[in-house]
Amino acid sequence: MEGNDDRRLDAAVSLGIITAAQAQAIRDLVPARPDVAPRPIGAATIGYVLGALTVLIAMGWFLADRWTWLGAGGVLAVAVLYAALFLVVAWRLRGEGFAQASGFSVLLAVGMVPIAVVAINELAGWFAAPPAGACGYPDFMLWNCRGEEIVVELATLAAALFALRQVRFSLLVLPVAAILLRFLFHAADALGRFGFGAVSAAWVWVMGASLLTAAAYETARRQQGDEDFALWLHLAAAVAAAAASVMLIGRFNAFRHLLVPAALVAFAFSLRMGRFVWTLLGMAWFVAYLGWLASEVFRDTPFFPIVLAALGVGVIIATVWVQRNSASLVARFGGLAADGRPSFPGGVGLILLPVLVAALRLPGAAELDRADRAAAEASGRAFGALRQHQERESSRDSVGGGNRRETPRPSRP
Repeated sequence: MEGNDDRRLDAAVSLGIITAAQAQAIRDLVPARPDVAPRPIGAATIGYVLGALTVLIAMGWFLADRWTWLGAGGVLAVAVLYAALFLVVAWRLRGEGFAQASGFSVLLAVGMVPIAVVAINELAGWFAAPPAGACGYPDFMLWNCRGEEIVVELATLAAALFALRQVRFSLLVLPVAAILLRFLFHAADALGRFGFGAVSAAWVWVMGASLLTAAAYETARRQQGDEDFALWLHLAAAVAAAAASVMLIGRFNAFRHLLVPAALVAFAFSLRMGRFVWTLLGMAWFVAYLGWLASEVFRDTPFFPIVLAALGVGVIIATVWVQRNSASLVARFGGLAADGRPSFPGGVGLILLPVLVAALRLPGAAELDRADRAAAEASGRAFGALRQHQERESSRDSVGGGNRRETPRPSRP
């Protein structure tokens, strides 16, 4: 019997639906099988991650510092050599039984792809650097301004997907998620002739967070084995949600009041899906809202700390009640569907609802971006005019001072 079925039997016993003896009899009907769960992140994983990051930083530093000296051909040769070396090391490590270390070596080989593509572009001259100011509004052309970047991302995406087909290594999902999120911004850039800017970017982050969360949800429901592919999608989605919230509350004060409902949704999603990253994000949103209340809204109210302390006590009491009734709560509202897979009320449709909201808000966001851009340009022109006026005044004073003659002092009698 699988672990999910076993937990449902325990929940049924705690609710009084069946007795413990009946639950044991049901267990005896099915031979016990080991419950295959995603492998937790341990010390070895942290060590591999730190090592891989060190290698990537060292390679990036070396190539950035020596690009002119090596030339495009030399950089391409170094990137191909290192990619081949990483693949050979991955093959040997997998043969020795170190599957996780082998996966990190494959990831490093994928990390050489963008360097190689940039070097190939420099050799072939596919994309010339656009002149200064050519990629601003309203003269932005996607292919002329982002063509090389798109080609690099497509090549890296193809390499990561091919590696995923050959190696079951969950961290390869992270560059895929990042590139797909970047493609969403490219799509917004393609429509950016109507005035894409900071406010529009905030809603694009909302769309990206929603799409990545839906992908993580479906991946968690479908994945099998000990590789947790959904983990990195959840992490990317939480980062996108954090970026969207920072940009929106920085532009609209009214959106700060949505931090508490968003935190509650994040807590619920974390409990249903078993993902601690959403708990951290919910806590960050909740603390940010309380900090805003304390520093801005109730800064001069002497009783606010008392009310805040009472709220904290209430949260502690509610947490104790949840812990005491965790078995019945899991049975009634647990995150496992009838088929044993994690579930969330409303499913993918509810998770994708922010995409629709963001799409409806984009035209208004574009209007705000255009107004901000016009205000910035007007401010720049006013500052330039003031600077020119000050320079003229300074020049006039210096010329007048040079023509003046100093009056001699009268001699003493």
